[in-house]
Amino acid sequence: MAQTPVEFVATGAEVIPHTPGSAVTAGDVVVQGKLVGVAKLDIAANVKGSLAINGRMKFPKDSSNLSSVGAAVYWDADGSPVGGTALSGALTSTASGNTFAGWTLETAGTTVGTVEILLRSANDADTMGTDDLSDVGTVAHTAGRILVADGSKYEEVAVSGDVTLAANGAATLNAAHQEQIVIAHVEDLGAGVDIAARPIFVHPRACTLTSVGILTEGAPAGIDDDNTCVVTIKDLAGNTIVTKTYNTETQPPTSDYEDLGALSGTYSILTAGEAVTATVTQGANSNMPAFSLILRSIPTNA
Repeated sequence: MAQTPVEFVATGAEVIPHTPGSAVTAGDVVVQGKLVGVAKLDIAANVKGSLAINGRMKFPKDSSNLSSVGAAVYWDADGSPVGGTALSGALTSTASGNTFAGWTLETAGTTVGTVEILLRSANDADTMGTDDLSDVGTVAHTAGRILVADGSKYEEVAVSGDVTLAANGAATLNAAHQEQIVIAHVEDLGAGVDIAARPIFVHPRACTLTSVGILTEGAPAGIDDDNTCVVTIKDLAGNTIVTKTYNTETQPPTSDYEDLGALSGTYSILTAGEAVTATVTQGANSNMPAFSLILRSIPTNA
């Protein structure tokens, strides 16, 4: 199908020789690789002619809104010029799948069918992308991926390991590596001695407790169904995060560690600066050895 011809606005354009396989009409756009040229005169098939590869020219354009001077434009061989033959070729503001041609020298709205440009595809960096570099492998431009040298070339790879990289470049430490541990020591209280709401943990940022465990420093004594030992962890408002009751059947570990159990899904989520307390309630003969409470938490990302 016939193209809408390009008009030469100024003389003196640089030309290159071109021998087409089929006849070319004056004003036709010819793309060779990433080089955009325009036939100044008719060229018969298999006869050497010439193509202009730079200069001021008025091109047919599609419905792109070219609202500023100096905007990059691209030749779409299947583009539909406003007022011209559909799919016969037109300039567009869309880079993907099209060939860089030059920059606009005037504005042209969506209903305007032509635009004056500076044709410069022959000698500008916009004709080269990352994919064109000989030492770069396949680049799919996947969000959040980076180019990494593999010894012979650069390859697009996903960031792995301790961090996740977002499309905007923000790096986030993976949850497993954000975890922080606090150890709160409780002395040997002696038989029947309690502690009430002792502060054992606080974080300057909002955080979530992921587990609370107990590490004893010896053997318990006197703990049975009549002399229980109850260890309770609460938030600042007095809500129970986790509690463990030791009795005849369930004895504390001896010089060992154990988890106190599943945490409350609601009260294990703490606000910035919210204290966590420990309460130990013992029967008259219950004697828990000195122990440490091991609190694991993950701060909320800022």
